[in-house]
Amino acid sequence: MNILVIHEVDWVKKVTFEIHHLSEIFSLKGHNVYAIDVPDPGKISINNNFKEDIENFHRIYEKSSVTLFRTPIIPIKGLNRISAYFTSYNFIKKILQDNEIDIVLLYSIVTNAKATIKACNESNIPIIHRTFDVVHDLIDEKYLKNFVIKIEKSVYSKFDQIIANTPFMKNWSEEMNGKNIIIIPQGVDSDLMKPLSKDLELQNKIGILSNDKVVMYLGSIHSISGLPIILKNLPDIIKEIPNFKLLVVGGGAHLENLKQISKKLKIEKFVIFTDYVPYLEIPKYCSLANLCINPFEITDMTKKLSPVKIFDLLACGKPILATPLDGLLFDFPKESNILIYSELENFKEKIISLLNDENLNSFGINGRKFVEENYTWENVANRFLKEFDSFLK
Repeated sequence: MNILVIHEVDWVKKVTFEIHHLSEIFSLKGHNVYAIDVPDPGKISINNNFKEDIENFHRIYEKSSVTLFRTPIIPIKGLNRISAYFTSYNFIKKILQDNEIDIVLLYSIVTNAKATIKACNESNIPIIHRTFDVVHDLIDEKYLKNFVIKIEKSVYSKFDQIIANTPFMKNWSEEMNGKNIIIIPQGVDSDLMKPLSKDLELQNKIGILSNDKVVMYLGSIHSISGLPIILKNLPDIIKEIPNFKLLVVGGGAHLENLKQISKKLKIEKFVIFTDYVPYLEIPKYCSLANLCINPFEITDMTKKLSPVKIFDLLACGKPILATPLDGLLFDFPKESNILIYSELENFKEKIISLLNDENLNSFGINGRKFVEENYTWENVANRFLKEFDSFLK
């Protein structure tokens, strides 16, 4: 099967997530896998017609092979996606024809969904859309948000199938007039994400002491991450637990803001910012943590989420304190005792309590067992391929 996966992020630079796992597993199963991305400025050469295709590419599985096609753009920040909006149709059409694509798995909406629909319709190629967030909820600017809402309303009814990750995204897709909607959750590779003994070299390198109590946040830092509230609570936590450290493994637009808050509160020596780290190094950082947190503020946008990093952290055997997002509650119900749920305003007391709980590690042990038995990328990939086959018979 010739599979084309399309997104609007930088495939090389973007934090490793589902697109990389599934594409590479499809390849390992013998399929020809192609991908289209939208490069970030500075990642392509002007002398190469704004194009730098990459063959035999992989981010996770060494023996996998994905051919990556990079959408022609104007390599200036802010103009890369705007220019891709206008170049995508001819670019996608040519790739569909040159590589005899059988099916398209589309992740993006704003930049190239319309172009994908037009090109695929002309070539009679089915499009399956994967959805796990409401795009317009990620945008603050009102004029741009309204523009994206119009695109969402215009494209959802034109996909041959929609694969949502939670019932909430399925319901939202139905509201957008989507059809043939099914639910397949996200997954984890428990061979790659696994418990490790404490990495003493890394511990020394980033300035954690052997007796420190470490709470870790993993992932991109957004306005809704809840981390500013955690930082503002740190002075009270430190009074109760003087050997406390907050380890923030991730980056994003709001990272500098967090550093400024830490400086203002004079808690810099209790907070470690690593920026993004390679995906395969996540277990090393997890080995240093007593507790992981996902303190997302609950909004109309975030309540639908079930962040894939939660699956990775559980596979690493870590106990996780999280706000009760509806998406998480679907994958990990309260009664399963896999995640520890708390409202954000109670995180301070909960963190102190958990770090003093001798049974804290039992949550991590149960969590790893749960994801091993219920959520693997191998099973997710097989379910996707089964859906692909149904369109090609």
